[in-house]
Amino acid sequence: MGPNHHGRSKEEVITCPTKTVVRTRTTERVRKFIHPTEIINVHRTVIRNEHHYPVYEREVNETVEKGSPGCGKRDRERPRHSWI
Repeated sequence: MGPNHHGRSKEEVITCPTKTVVRTRTTERVRKFIHPTEIINVHRTVIRNEHHYPVYEREVNETVEKGSPGCGKRDRERPRHSWI
């Protein structure tokens, strides 16, 4: 349409709000996380102590004299041992 008699155009232009289109371009990045582990191998030696108490027996013959042994010595008990 052309201009009307007052020099105005009968055409009206209305601008609508801009339409927004989002284009997403994805790139991947790798992040490496290191979680170290230390393993300690323990070689254990256990010592068990055992106590032994050996018992030995022996026999002894004992002779006891009572009364006067003679020769003027006084009376007393006098053990005599003979070890086997």
